[in-house]
Amino acid sequence: THTTLRLVLTLDGEQVVDAVPHIGYLHSGFEKLGEHLDFNQYVTIVDRMNYISPLANEIAWHHTVEKLLGIELTPRCKYLRTILAELMRLHDHLLNVGTTGLDLGAFTAFLYFFQQREYIYDIVEYASGQRFHSSYTRVGGVLFDVNNDWVEKIRKFIQGFLPQHAEVHKLLTRNRIFIDRTKGIGVMTPEQANRYSDTGPLARASGVVRDLRKDEPYLAYGDLDFKVICSQSGDCYARYLVRMA
Repeated sequence: THTTLRLVLTLDGEQVVDAVPHIGYLHSGFEKLGEHLDFNQYVTIVDRMNYISPLANEIAWHHTVEKLLGIELTPRCKYLRTILAELMRLHDHLLNVGTTGLDLGAFTAFLYFFQQREYIYDIVEYASGQRFHSSYTRVGGVLFDVNNDWVEKIRKFIQGFLPQHAEVHKLLTRNRIFIDRTKGIGVMTPEQANRYSDTGPLARASGVVRDLRKDEPYLAYGDLDFKVICSQSGDCYARYLVRMA
C-alpha cells in the first residue's frame, strides 16, 4: 500500500508462514498540521487518514470535539450522521469482500461490489459536493443539509444493493475454492483479538461480543434495533461471513 505498509511474506504454497512488516509514513505530519488549524479546518486532514471510508473519520473527529465542547446535536443531524456512518461501514465491507474475492480469483464479485461502492460515492457527492474526501461534517452539524431527493437516492441504492449482495453470496459463500482458501486460515482467538486491540468484524468474528453502537450508543444508534453479528471461528471465512451479514 503506497507510503503505508510493505509486507515481506514467506510462503509455503498458499499458506503465509511469516510476514515482516515495513511501516511507511502515511501520517505526513498530521499532528503538526493540527497545531494551526481550527476544529472545522482539521476535518480535511482526518479525511486523508482513511482512504476507504473518509466520512467515518470526520464523524469520529467532530463527535470528539462536540463532547469536549458540550455541544448537543439536533435529532436531524444525529440521524444524518448515522446514515452516513452506516454507508461508510458498507463501503469498508464492500471493499474488503470485493478485494478478497479478487485476490482469490473471484473477479466477478469484485466488480459487483465495487459498482455498489460507486453508488455510495454518488450519495456522498450529492450531499457534500465531493465524492471522496468530502470534508462534510462541522462542529455541531454538517456543511449542507440534505433534501428528499437524497433520501430517495439512498432508498434506490438499497433496493439495487440487495440483489447484488445475494448474487455475491451465490458466487462465494459455498464456493469450494473460496472456502478452501479462507476456512481455517488466519485463525485468531478472542484473547489474541483483545491483545491486538482488534475492533469491528475482526474482533466479532473471533467471538468478542462488543459493539459500541449497542454498548455505548452515540448519534441515533440508541433509537435503532439491530443485531450484533458475531462468529466463533476467528478465521478468514468467519470474517467474510460477519462482513456479509
